[in-house]
Parts: sequence; structure tokens; C-alpha cells
Amino acid sequence: MKRLKNNRFVRGLYFALRRSFCHSKKSFGHLSDNVMLTPPLWLGNPKNIFIYDDVGIGMNAVISAINAKFICKGHCAIAEHFTVHTGNHVHVPGKFITGITEANKPAGYDKDVTVEEDVWIGCNVTLLSGVTIGRGCTVAAGAVVAKSMPPYTIVAGVPAKPIKMKWSIDEILEHERALYPEHERLSRKYLEELFETITMCQSK
Repeated sequence: MKRLKNNRFVRGLYFALRRSFCHSKKSFGHLSDNVMLTPPLWLGNPKNIFIYDDVGIGMNAVISAINAKFICKGHCAIAEHFTVHTGNHVHVPGKFITGITEANKPAGYDKDVTVEEDVWIGCNVTLLSGVTIGRGCTVAAGAVVAKSMPPYTIVAGVPAKPIKMKWSIDEILEHERALYPEHERLSRKYLEELFETITMCQSK
């Protein structure tokens, strides 16, 4: 038994399985009671991971939050093979890329990634450092999101961009009235400006 416990392969397999399948609630920055995380999954520094009410994340998620936070604000459905990187690689003159570590990397390259409420994220989506996914968004399967996305947009592509609004202005306002207190709702003026911006981007 001792030889088995000291075997490098067995120990490596044990810790890999433990990291993929066993995460206690207290290891997270925040994890609400009604969150569903489907193993296997890999979490880099769970203390920087904050997941709020009514969130489901499918199997094979990779959330790397070594020096910055991943925040999912609630009521989100996230499909399998979800990847988050709050960090960024950097090139430093005089150093090979493999010689740059967390200890000697210049500051400012790691930034929080935030998913607002009521977001649907399809399978095989990657969110990169510093992005915010606005509430009510739908992120299409396979998207690689390198820039923040406005609320209630359908987001797709590599690199991802908003391709259209999810609903009409009146539908969004009705949805907001049903779910959010008045002081948290998006205004008609904001939505009209957003629709105009998305329409202009589509015409280019």
C-alpha cells in the first residue's frame, strides 16, 4: 500500500481526479447553494471564483482565475466545454515566453471576467481576460470573446461580436419590468442607442 501511495503516476492521477471532481463550497470566493457544476471541471484558484444564484455549468469547464476574478452574477445557463482565462500572456524583451512566470510577469495583464445575469452561453465558448458579458446575452457555440458585449445581444464568431439584438426594445422593456426593480432596469433611451449602434455595425 505504501509503495502504491508513493507511486508518482498514482499520486498524479489521484490529485487530477480530486481537482476535477471534488471542490468544496468553502474553497470558492462565493458559491450559492443552488449552483450546478457538472464534473469533470478544472478550476484555477477557486478563491477568485464567484458564482451566484441559479447558475448551471456543463461538464469539462476550465476556469482559470489565478490573479483576477471570474464573476457569474446569477440565473445563467452555461453549456459544456466552457473556458475562462482571466490572465494574459506577455512578451518581455530578453526572455523566452516559457521563462515568464506569474512571479516576474509585469502588472496589468490579468483582469476580471464577468458574466451578468440571465445569460445563455453555448458549448465550446471561451471568455478572455477583462471581458464582461452583458445581461440577457446569448453567446453562440464556439465563440471566442475578447471584448465586452452589450446586454441582450446575440454574440457569435472568432473573435466574437454582437450580430443582432435578441428581442425588440418593447420586448426587452417588458422582460426587465417582470424581473428587475425599477432602479435596475435599462432605459428605453439606452436601448434605442444600443439598437442604433448594433445596426450601424451590421451595415459596415
